[in-house]
Amino acid sequence: MKERSVAGKWALVTGAGSGMGRTTTLELAREGANLILVDISGESMGKVAREVEALGVEAHTFCVDLTEWGQVENMADAIHARWGAVDILINCAGIAHMSHMVETTLEDWAKLLAVNLWSIIHMVNAFAPKMIERGSGQVVNISSGQAFFAVPTWGAYACTKYAVDGYSEALRYELFWHGIGVTTVFPGIVRTPFYEAITGGPLVRIGMKVLMAVAAKPETLSRMIVKGIKRNKRHVIQPIMLPIYFLKRTMPWVFEGAGKVVAWVLKREEAGIAP
Repeated sequence: MKERSVAGKWALVTGAGSGMGRTTTLELAREGANLILVDISGESMGKVAREVEALGVEAHTFCVDLTEWGQVENMADAIHARWGAVDILINCAGIAHMSHMVETTLEDWAKLLAVNLWSIIHMVNAFAPKMIERGSGQVVNISSGQAFFAVPTWGAYACTKYAVDGYSEALRYELFWHGIGVTTVFPGIVRTPFYEAITGGPLVRIGMKVLMAVAAKPETLSRMIVKGIKRNKRHVIQPIMLPIYFLKRTMPWVFEGAGKVVAWVLKREEAGIAP
């Protein structure tokens, strides 16, 4: 598939101050794209902006709470007035959550949905119309490998990522007729601060250490994302998730059993019973 250059394009990245947002921002800068960085943390975003400028391209920052439509709308108006429609919109902002479904508070649900889903809806509603007027652009939404298999105690988080997958699928069909591509990214295990807030018993701690030992560097996935943008790929799937992607469809009984066993082991650990 022929690759399109991103050099000289204007790319907007949310969650640009850390993790995969930062590494994707820097990867785009190395390819010659100019960057608009959006994050709720101005300090971390400022550091990334300096890294971007050191690579010889422009960097502009907006400190915005993406869950607040008014803030997103004001930012979009300012960006469109100065640069017109952005060429690439990458929705990287997201948060993790680990808890049993019935123990996830309504406040946690509201925060997860606001950051992981509503922020994407806000950004697309704010920036896609100008792309449609121009007749070109690329939207990139970050889902998760948990949209393939919802692991026990990650159900609420997985729910938001299933929603991102479905949202992106319909959006891709609709925007296709306006010359706009939509790429959905399915990370598996990536070594970022995303997992630092995860706590639990001995099995959870051991499991997290094992996961981090086999986790990919965020730079690796960011290179895949940028290649996906250049090729207008429908999906970007981290290789470690490909077996789950295919086997869940052909051998669902394996995942049905695995899910129940993991849930049983975690419940016993929480109750203080040796597995």
